[in-house]
Amino acid sequence: MKTKLSTYSIRVCILLLLALLPLSCIKDDSVSKETATVTMTFSTRAINSSVSSADDLEENEHMRTLRVIVARENGEILYNVKYDIDKDETSKIIKFSEMTVNAEGETFDFYAIANEDGVGYTDKNWGNVTVEDLKGMNLQSGFLINANDASKNTMIPQTAYQQITVMPQSGGGIQTENMTLYFAVAKVRLTIHNTSAGDQYVNDIKLSGLNMASTPLFAGESLSTENQGKLSLGNMTVPAGKSATVYAYFFENMESNYILSASWNGTKTLDITHAVTPNITQISRGTALDINITLNASTEPEFNIEVVPWETVEVDVPPFE
Repeated sequence: MKTKLSTYSIRVCILLLLALLPLSCIKDDSVSKETATVTMTFSTRAINSSVSSADDLEENEHMRTLRVIVARENGEILYNVKYDIDKDETSKIIKFSEMTVNAEGETFDFYAIANEDGVGYTDKNWGNVTVEDLKGMNLQSGFLINANDASKNTMIPQTAYQQITVMPQSGGGIQTENMTLYFAVAKVRLTIHNTSAGDQYVNDIKLSGLNMASTPLFAGESLSTENQGKLSLGNMTVPAGKSATVYAYFFENMESNYILSASWNGTKTLDITHAVTPNITQISRGTALDINITLNASTEPEFNIEVVPWETVEVDVPPFE
């Protein structure tokens, strides 16, 4: 009986040792973790690359706050930080220290949101935001109502998302990376040049074929096909020999016919349909539909229409005659 019991005891011990082996392996894996430091430069794309300031932007287009969220691939958020940005700053350098990573490197999700107040979340919401919240966050039509009212000076959000593999650096070195932010909306910029000897009156200006419904806060893989929206640009009085510009915002879209119509001096209708379709079939976030119209009472209107980067574009204006 003693022999049988001893044999049984030995077998139980062996089984227990085998059961503990995987735990030992897991413990050993955790030892392979290392630390890494990443210095990230966040820059706004909405400036002319030939200048170092943001002078070409409207007041509400400057980057004034920046929130950065860093998460592991499993959704665990490691950093959720917010910074105030000076008016003329076009970039922000942030150091993320002592990040625990696998020895062979680890992929992290970096989310950046400039001008978060325009999104409509409160500080409390942002403080408790999850990765799933970020992925499903949209700008709604209510944002555009405020953004297109110049008196409200609604700050235009800029965003960026990037997956970055963080690697431990030999000798305690620092990994450097860059992220570029883009406006979450598109812009229309209408400029009318009056080359005649009298004032020109352009009223009831409307741009249609737009997406005015909603858009993801972060750029998706494809553009919306929503194109039922219409945007009012109001009325313009352009003095003789002068130019005047109005601008407004809408959401990116594709597969659309963009139409701008207006009443000119109460007797003629401006219609850019022939000048746009089918050359422009999509407008992405961070770009502008730039429309230049030259008016002279004695000649037909001249149109110059293109989709351009957001920054100011120099346009040749016909000389005054």
